[in-house]
Amino acid sequence: NARKERWAFRWRRLRRAFLALCGIWIATLVAALALGGLSFTATLLAGLLGMAVFMVLAIYPAAPRPRAEELGSASLPELAGSAELWLESKRRALPGPAVDLIDMIGVRLEQLAPQLATLDEGGPGAREVRKLLSEHLPELVGTYTRIPASLRGKPGPAGTTPSDQLVDGLSVISDQLEAMSLDLSRNDLDALATRTRFLESKYVDRD
Repeated sequence: NARKERWAFRWRRLRRAFLALCGIWIATLVAALALGGLSFTATLLAGLLGMAVFMVLAIYPAAPRPRAEELGSASLPELAGSAELWLESKRRALPGPAVDLIDMIGVRLEQLAPQLATLDEGGPGAREVRKLLSEHLPELVGTYTRIPASLRGKPGPAGTTPSDQLVDGLSVISDQLEAMSLDLSRNDLDALATRTRFLESKYVDRD
């Protein structure tokens, strides 16, 4: 989903650049018809202007990246996607084992996203999800990235390295997201089990 969001933004950027290029060339053509033709220099300048505008609009602005402090203000239906995009932007700063956990957390977030849309914003479940994604997760990753790279592989007072502690923390968050998703779907699972037992008693047992 994070990659899809980035590519969707890039395609919108390219479409805007292409429309601007077409607009400049159409304006040049209209001017040429109105004035009875343009000089070679004017035509060349118009073509170069169109290409320059296209290149600038095709590159800028850069794809938006949510900041950690913005996660707390995201609406509940958008929170999972914003947290995934933010975590994806930190991938290069994290060790290899942590990257695997980032992928797993991304899967959990995609699974959780439609469930968050049905939650009451002020309910206890919403508060727990928001606290985990907008506080605990950014604080864990932010604390690790502030540690100098030369010290991340050295054991600390607890006997474990900062990289090991990061992996353990991300593993806990991944498990917690899975547990939250299961809790949110428990009512639906219970309802499905009840409906299945009803159908079996009504039709299978009768047969």
